[in-house]
Amino acid sequence: MTPEQAVALACAALGADPATAQVLRAADAVTVQLDDARVARVIPDADADTRRALAAIGELDGHILEPLGAPVELETALVVPYPRITPNGEEYRELGIAGACLAGLHARGRAALQRGTIDLPVFSPQAHAERWLDRAQAVFTADERARLLDAIDTAWPEVAGPPTVIHGDAHLGNWWPARADWWVLIDPEYLSIGPAVYDLAPLEVVERRLGTPPSRFPSFLQGYESADGAVDRRALASAIHVRELLSVAWLAARSGDDSELALRTRRRLTDALERREGSWLA
Repeated sequence: MTPEQAVALACAALGADPATAQVLRAADAVTVQLDDARVARVIPDADADTRRALAAIGELDGHILEPLGAPVELETALVVPYPRITPNGEEYRELGIAGACLAGLHARGRAALQRGTIDLPVFSPQAHAERWLDRAQAVFTADERARLLDAIDTAWPEVAGPPTVIHGDAHLGNWWPARADWWVLIDPEYLSIGPAVYDLAPLEVVERRLGTPPSRFPSFLQGYESADGAVDRRALASAIHVRELLSVAWLAARSGDDSELALRTRRRLTDALERREGSWLA
């Protein structure tokens, strides 16, 4: 789906003016600003798991931004209305509150699972990687694809811990500081059941690979552990490894005919497979 198609669908579904609507973010789903108060999340080819994720938000006690109303199905897309907010977590020097709020989400998720009041798919990094790699046939050789998937298969069993509700994509672009003491996660399409430690990995990878030193991840981890106890460092390292590999697969899916982006993606694959350190922005 092109951004222009997403704008047309969002406006048709929610009664907005296409002349003033604009795309805010475009990835697997597209976020469209409709007016000063509303945005729409346009999810192409939404499956049953996406619908289960949206239905689960109400069980999570305000940890996930709630839609303004019911999703609208139009053509092959699901259009979800949300309040217009600014996810500006990047502006903060310390991220301890975000870490503590993530721990709160996980505690709420464990309680919901125990009560049997939540229905979500199990997080599968292999399935996500395969879907993205299927869109990127020209980026990697068959051997490179196999090595990436094998590395995920090897590392994922080490991402241990009791199951809970995880956001699945908790990097800073998906955090909204609603108050000084309450940060909320947005874009819930990857809500699923999995080990809590995986939710720490997206922010670590972004801070270390795509951020400007010094990393703010230590404050995030400290905030999380202050609320939920010590994190198993071996499980965390494996979660970070899996996240890096998924980041490479996702970027490959976005490469299209961009040869420079494809080359950058292959370099990142080598870094991830060999667990090299260093920025991906250099």
